[in-house]
Order: sequence, then structure tokens, then C-alpha cells
Amino acid sequence: MEAKDLKLLVIEDEPIIRESYIDMFSVLGYQTDTAVNGKDGLHKLSQKDYHLVITDLNMPVMDGQETLRRIKKKYPNVEVIVVTGFATIETAINAMKEGAFDYITKPVSLEHVRIVLNRCRKHISASHENEELKNLNHQLKHVNEIKDKFITITNHELRTPLAVLKGYFELIDLSIEDKSEEITEYLGIVSSTLYEMIELVERMHNLSDAEKAFSRKENTTFNLNDSILSVASEMKILFKKREIEFGAYTNSKVILISADKNNLHRAIRELLQNALKFTEKGGKVSLKVKKEAADRKVYISVEDNGIGIPLDKQNFVFEPFYEVQDVMHHSTSQTDFMGGGIGVGLSLVKEILQTCDGKIEVHSEEGKGSVFTIILPEVEKMEEALVS
Repeated sequence: MEAKDLKLLVIEDEPIIRESYIDMFSVLGYQTDTAVNGKDGLHKLSQKDYHLVITDLNMPVMDGQETLRRIKKKYPNVEVIVVTGFATIETAINAMKEGAFDYITKPVSLEHVRIVLNRCRKHISASHENEELKNLNHQLKHVNEIKDKFITITNHELRTPLAVLKGYFELIDLSIEDKSEEITEYLGIVSSTLYEMIELVERMHNLSDAEKAFSRKENTTFNLNDSILSVASEMKILFKKREIEFGAYTNSKVILISADKNNLHRAIRELLQNALKFTEKGGKVSLKVKKEAADRKVYISVEDNGIGIPLDKQNFVFEPFYEVQDVMHHSTSQTDFMGGGIGVGLSLVKEILQTCDGKIEVHSEEGKGSVFTIILPEVEKMEEALVS
């Protein structure tokens, strides 16, 4: 806040002193209104918003202490500086106890006033910024609540009809014994689309329930190499289908970590699915695990030579509902090249890792590929002995 932006009210009963204040504050760059006593000052406060009031303590009609009390009671965000001719510690302490920001003693020094007003102005600016942040945080919380409610309702409303569709589709599929090639193709398309919709709704449910689900974590100590090989076994058929070279590389030594095994499994699968979607036919994807003895950290990396992520978008990829590709060219698929979802996969990974003191980093170059790295603490040696 600049001096010219601060709305200042001076309460002083002596006309000569009042005019001298106007001149002084004008030199310092402040626009000033005046009042002749406390009662007049309170009236002006009711007519106009002020940031700061400077009031004399010794005045007729209503003294400065009473004026201060009434201002702080009715306008708690208005700062008050008191001016006293009685330069005693007791007077200053009483004013500060009533809520005064500071005090100035008579005779008034221009340099002293400059210092006090600059400090008060910075305080007011900081208070306003904090208030704006509180309001913004409140608005964001409200928007988040609306988002959660929308997801919950949508999720509920979609699950029932999809379950019905799935049931009847399976009945139809089983009831047709001799299917022609054309009918088989059509049924395959319906089945693929239906299961993509079910997967999409399930991912919406995972996001809306993430905070509650992950707070009920069941961390155990296990060998990370086993999980790496298990996820790789699940995913290799999808890479083969897309004609993408895929390899999983574990550490030669046992790597023990503490995490919810199912959730970590899901996090690694999400990263591989992400690499699958953004790597072209003939590309390469690798899943690697290594540990650093120096910092007792475990690193799980998923590397691809796909399309990469623009630098200006890398900070947003872990935000819920964020999609790197143009939403105007969105196509729903978890495996097709450039296939979109609802933008929750990477945000789920981040949520999962927060439950086991982990984090995730991304390094990417547009047109050359990406490396997503999960970083987890390795369990202490004492814990290793507890694992069979």
C-alpha cells in the first residue's frame, strides 16, 4: 500500500495543531481528513472507511482513551495511533492495552511520524493481504466442496445404469450362440466402450474417496522388487498390444519399504498407464527401481520416449482433472495413444505417496519423453529384521 492509498483521519481539537498535521502528512504523501473531537471522529468513521486514525489523548467532549476504545470496538480493523503530550510509559501502555498500534509524543517530530506511519502502513498492507488470502481460501474450500458433491452425485447416478447395462449386455452376449464376424465386432465395440465408462466412473470414485480411503492406510513392510515385477506382469500385455517396447528392471538386492502395498501398486500402474497413453507405436517404456545407500532413499522411475510435457504445464500435471492435451480433442481411453481420461491418475499417485512419506518428481522434454520418479524412504535396519 502506497502512502497516497492510505485513508487517514486525524482527530485534534486545537485548530492550529490540526492544520499543522494536515501540512505534515501532505509532505509525507498522505491525504488527510480531520475531526475536532472524538465524537466528531466517530461520526466521520460512520460515513467513510478509513485505514488509520491518529487521535490526541487530551481532548474535550470525548477524550482520546474513550475514542480509542469505541473505535476498536466498532471498527476493529481500523488502526489507531495516539498522540500525547504526557510522555509517560503509563500513558503509552494504557493506550496499547486498549488496542492502539503505537503512540507519538509531543512535540511531534516529522522523522518520528514518518517512521511510525511507514511501519503502520506495512502492517495494514499485510493485514489486508492476509484477509484476502483467508477469503480466497474460503472460496476455494467452497468450490472444492461443490466439486466433491458433484463427483459423488455423478458417481452415484452413473453407477446404477452402468451396472444394469453391463448385466443385460452379458446376458445378450451369452444368449447369442452362433455369432457372425460382424456381430462379434459390434459386441466387442460395445463391451470396450462399456468397460471404459465403468473404469472412468471408478476413477471418479477413487478421487472423491481418496482422502478418506488413504487416511485408512494399512502400511506394511515388503520387498519392493516383488511389487515391481507384479505390476509389470499385469501391464506387459497392454504394451505389447500397442507395439511398445517395455522392460522392468529390479534391483539385485532386496529393497524393503513401508507402504500400503495395494495403493503403491495402483500408483505404479497409473504411471505406466500414463506412459502407455503418451508413447507412440514403436516407442519404449521402462520401469526401474534403485536405492541410494547414502540417503536411504528408494527411487522408482517410469521412463518413456513419448511426446513429453511442455515446460509450462509440468507444474500442473498432479492437479485433479488436469489434462495436458487439448480438451477439445479429448478421446476417452486408458490405453490408446493420446487417450484421455478425467485427469485424476497422477493426482491419485500424489495422494497415495503422501500416506507413506513419499513424493513424486517429473522431468520431461517436449517431443523427447518423460521420466516420472517416485521417491520413498527405505525402512530402517531394525525394521528389516521384522520382515520374514
